[in-house]
Amino acid sequence: MTCNTFGTCTTWIFEALKGPNAMVFGRGGGGGVLNRMTKEALFSPLREVSVQGGSFGNERVRAEIAQPINSWAAFRMNTMFEDSGSFRQFGDLRRYGVSPTLTLRPSQASKVRLSYERFHDGRLVDRGVPSYRGLPLEVDRRQYFGNPELSRARADVNLGSVIVEQQLGAWNSRNQTLFGAHDKYYGNVFPGAVNAARTQVSMSAYDDATNRNNFFNQTDLSRGLKTGKIRHSLLAGVEVGRQLTDNLRKTGYFGNIGTTITVPLENPVDFRPVTFRQAASDADNRIRARVGAIYVQDQIELSRFVQVVAGLRFDRFDLNAFNRRTNLPLRRVDNIFSLRIGVVIKPVRSVSLFGNHSVSFLPSAGDPFSSLTVSSQTLRPEKFKNLETGAKWDMGRGLSLSSAYYWLDRTNTSAPDSQNPAILVQTGSQRSRGLEVSMNGRITRMCTVAGG
Repeated sequence: MTCNTFGTCTTWIFEALKGPNAMVFGRGGGGGVLNRMTKEALFSPLREVSVQGGSFGNERVRAEIAQPINSWAAFRMNTMFEDSGSFRQFGDLRRYGVSPTLTLRPSQASKVRLSYERFHDGRLVDRGVPSYRGLPLEVDRRQYFGNPELSRARADVNLGSVIVEQQLGAWNSRNQTLFGAHDKYYGNVFPGAVNAARTQVSMSAYDDATNRNNFFNQTDLSRGLKTGKIRHSLLAGVEVGRQLTDNLRKTGYFGNIGTTITVPLENPVDFRPVTFRQAASDADNRIRARVGAIYVQDQIELSRFVQVVAGLRFDRFDLNAFNRRTNLPLRRVDNIFSLRIGVVIKPVRSVSLFGNHSVSFLPSAGDPFSSLTVSSQTLRPEKFKNLETGAKWDMGRGLSLSSAYYWLDRTNTSAPDSQNPAILVQTGSQRSRGLEVSMNGRITRMCTVAGG
């Protein structure tokens, strides 16, 4: 149940992980991921209500209740509702959510967590201000462009999960089953090019509906052990999943005739009728993705001063796509290894020096596995290789200063062929380099800082 930028008022706790993370999360995540972790039900009572109000009609209320049922069962419930406006003309946002969780402890060696989330988000689609001669058009910052009645976005999410943790001798076992149903709609009438005289702006329209069902199961086994004076923290796991997606895109026809119109720049809000129907290039796909993975990792403590982390993961992606518009079946299978290795050196207890190398990949169907074409099914997965080095200083009182320099290479990138734009070709590589410095924590009892 997402709520605000900080993620502190929901059933979910957010963890920002930077750089490639395929070793942990599989496909995607070339530049980083947001890891959502569920707050579990507490074995102590909790009652909390928060009310928020702000500019532009911002109204928000949240309630949280946690209650032990008996010595081995506890319940938790989070609810929220938000109704807000915007500084932008016609802007609005309405969302609500409810998420119950149940924790069971049938024995000292086992725990079961059950959770469910129902979330709705509805809002105005606002594509912002068009450009003119390479710069944002100079207009009133509140000015809307398009048709607000036909520019709406909606997302309805139902998520259920079961986590079973069990102590098996020296091993800790964790099995998680997740089912998710996602219903998403996005429709908009949006601005395009502004004419040379800066008197007219073009308008186009489309809508897109996606329905997706996810089923994933993951089992982790972990334990600690010693070989001589060296300590190990071992992790091994298996993941299987199935994702089924239906996607339908339609192009907007103004007056049921043309796909583009021009409107006066002095009055760019246009309410004329639009008919949405499929154009020749619009998607009408049914996509089934099957995922299987196995991975192993070892965190090795060579001494009090040096730690090494090394891991390897193998993923198999089997993607089947059927284009209903052309009755064309497509398939792509990828078998990929991803690697992670890192070193941490602690010359003193409060200072850590680190180096890290990691690899991620992105199948040719993209992060959400939402499309596959005759051209893209021939492409190799994109690969992300990241080298990073840096330092962290724990300054006391929870205050930390960290810095990192990274070097990220992206290979097997694709783009339309200059000779035939209908065909995708793998063009080569991209490189990103950067330096990051951040400070987080408590400076005094009444002052905290988070910045970079």
